[in-house]
Amino acid sequence: MLLWHSQVPNWMKSFSGDKQQWLTMMKTHISTVATHFAGQVESWDVVNEAFLDNGLYRSTGDSGSVWYQNIGAEFIEEAFITASQADPNADLYYNDYNLSSSSSKINAVVAMVEDFQARNIPIDGVGFQMHVTSSYPSDDTIKAHFKKIVDLGLKVKITELDVRMNANSQHQQVSDAILKLQQQRYFDIVSAYLEAVPAAQRGGITIWGISDADSWILNLYDQEDWPLLFDENFNEKPALQGVAQALNKN
Repeated sequence: MLLWHSQVPNWMKSFSGDKQQWLTMMKTHISTVATHFAGQVESWDVVNEAFLDNGLYRSTGDSGSVWYQNIGAEFIEEAFITASQADPNADLYYNDYNLSSSSSKINAVVAMVEDFQARNIPIDGVGFQMHVTSSYPSDDTIKAHFKKIVDLGLKVKITELDVRMNANSQHQQVSDAILKLQQQRYFDIVSAYLEAVPAAQRGGITIWGISDADSWILNLYDQEDWPLLFDENFNEKPALQGVAQALNKN
């Protein structure tokens, strides 16, 4: 990942230059990192999470982006242009969460991509983080949102897949029924991806962690959950077979 509004180092947050100086600093950062690893990576998440769920840019407040605040919306296209120049053989992705569920957010990304394509701004794909629950969003919605990007001719990648099984805090411990439901959910998500995204436009699927004990979800929501393919002892769960079954079926 090359650019994200979160976890920005303090020296960047306190940078006091004008718009052009911010732009120069941003380009230098992207160029330095991407050039260093050029030829060693298949793709870059060039910009991460530039939009809110309502489809607006991250502008002000705690969720605001220093890049938007100091450069404006054009920071996104400038980031893609710089990354393309630094590592011309890598695929360049825009990445965000809730793209599989929020109509406003996916439509904002579609509008951005269409604008980029009209002006020949380089972009190769869109990454769907896919932090989902056991029932939301629906399979049909996931496939429809994938198709919005497919129809633009871009690649689609699932970048951070995990499945919350205790979103309502109703369970104190995992059960066979929960594990079976999770297996089906992973099967359905992978199947939706393979059905909606043609082979030539598939960027791949990444699971966001290995063991349930290390999942970011536990600290974020401060509750028990079992979102990944391996349990806290690194034993495989039925969910792993759900992924394998979907891959074999499709």
